[in-house]
Amino acid sequence: MTTEDSRQLVAPFIDTSLEMIRRLQPFVRALVTQPGRGDIVPEVTDSGFRLLHLIKGSGIALGFHHLTLPATAMEYLLDQVRSGILPLTPSRIALLSEVCTFLERGLVLVREEHSDAALADSAARLASAIRLEAFPAQDVFLGDGSHSKLPEDAQEAFFWETSKLVTMVEQEFVLWDFVSLDPERVMELSRVMNRLRQCFALYDFHDPEWICQAIASTLSRFARGECFQSSYPERIFLRCIDAIRTALVGFPSTNCLLVTDVDRHLAALQGLMRQPIGELLVEAGLVDATAIDEALAVQRATPAGQSRFLGEVLIDMGQVTSEQIGHALREQYSKQALVREAEVVGDAGGCVPDTPVAVAVDDRRLEQMHLVLERLLALRPPAEYLTHLNELAEIVRICRRDALTSLNSRLQRVVHDLAAKHGKRVHFIAEGIGTLRETDETAALLNSVCHLLRNSVEHGLETVVERRHAGKKSVGKLHLLALRQGEEIWISVEDDGRGFDDERVAGLLVGQGVTTADAIASLNDRERIALLLKEPLRQPVRGEDWARGLISVQKTVKEIGGTVHVVTRPGKGTCVTLRVPRRP
Repeated sequence: MTTEDSRQLVAPFIDTSLEMIRRLQPFVRALVTQPGRGDIVPEVTDSGFRLLHLIKGSGIALGFHHLTLPATAMEYLLDQVRSGILPLTPSRIALLSEVCTFLERGLVLVREEHSDAALADSAARLASAIRLEAFPAQDVFLGDGSHSKLPEDAQEAFFWETSKLVTMVEQEFVLWDFVSLDPERVMELSRVMNRLRQCFALYDFHDPEWICQAIASTLSRFARGECFQSSYPERIFLRCIDAIRTALVGFPSTNCLLVTDVDRHLAALQGLMRQPIGELLVEAGLVDATAIDEALAVQRATPAGQSRFLGEVLIDMGQVTSEQIGHALREQYSKQALVREAEVVGDAGGCVPDTPVAVAVDDRRLEQMHLVLERLLALRPPAEYLTHLNELAEIVRICRRDALTSLNSRLQRVVHDLAAKHGKRVHFIAEGIGTLRETDETAALLNSVCHLLRNSVEHGLETVVERRHAGKKSVGKLHLLALRQGEEIWISVEDDGRGFDDERVAGLLVGQGVTTADAIASLNDRERIALLLKEPLRQPVRGEDWARGLISVQKTVKEIGGTVHVVTRPGKGTCVTLRVPRRP
């Protein structure tokens, strides 16, 4: 957002906010003197929540972070009150009144000084007091990144809320090729990032808060028409989300959220979009916004044919030196270099797992718990135990369902990172994942599915250039489908790639000594693939990982009583279907 755009938005924001505060204040004052007036509580909580939501959202977008700090904390507290979780006690009413006064004076100050820097200390003290009211008798802000005194239930709620939002935004960034075409969807993604930022800001977890704020701001700029300087901005976004997720993993045991290399992540986000020289100089603290406005006026008044760069005007005005401008530009170039570095998936920091190991392990443990519970229930335990065992069985059932539901987004991520690593564009759709609950070998099947997905992305689907030369759309299609068929579950992985090379399969079989050249000539493509699956490779073959992966899948599926069927068409694609028994 340019300085001029920002100024145009600040005045309406201040006017609207002040009007809302002045309408709310009489009700708040009445409630301060008469806390028992239940007739005006809904007006206070609802109008107060709308006011605070406006100031938080617009204030953050405009860069007034001190002004929005108490508003964010009080919005959370009022939401707890409106939900019936916390009562609206006299002390909380008094805090709301104090927040209204703070915001009214703060907005007037912002109008006069075009900054909220002077509010820093009072905002921090007020926000801390609000947090103490949100969690009575608990010191939730220790000032050192540690929050060990946060109540256990609050820790759990915080962890699951942030984890849910992280998964949600990760899914959108994985689908960025489609999300980016819809400005409304991009803005909604920006709003979700702000919700996530609010969760971190509430407890002063600054590292993830700053990252979320930078992502939200970048998305808003893109939705308003600015362009990225990268062909793959989603890779930078996903690396930042990965860093936040890594910090969250350790939170339950450490109560601390420190993001590794937070400065590099922020710099890469800043480098995604070109910043005008004026913004760079203001950001560096070399000039103020007023000087930029004056320089722009001089630049516009310059006669046609004698136009000068803004930097040159600022140098002539004595605001900066050429060395300072050169330093600011070098800083921008270094940020752009970080963007190019972060685009390389598969290097240090890349995320391309072989299989969703965590999901598979969790599912296997849940499966074991499920089987043990079934055995216990079959023993017809006494009535006093039966209720608890049934309750536990229901919990395990829900956990198994949720594990499979979240699997969709994890598979999307695996496919996305594989495609990025190999320079391909893939539209991946997964359907019927919940059907896998009806088998006894979910973990083994998931590993096999991941082998097939990897084979399709690495070996089946072509690069963008190859697809264009073949007359195909540049984005390849990959479809995972699981469904019931009688007493079986069918899981198919289908792509529209190059298909199996019939001669390559034949050469592999002959080279491994599985058959002879004369015998292979009489077999069709299906028979050759069936022979490949039937006979294990006798020695490693360089460049034939696709065959070893397919044979591994065949071995796994056979061990659980299933079969593998392959249909391939050269130049059109391949469909591999696993047929396994349903649970009786």
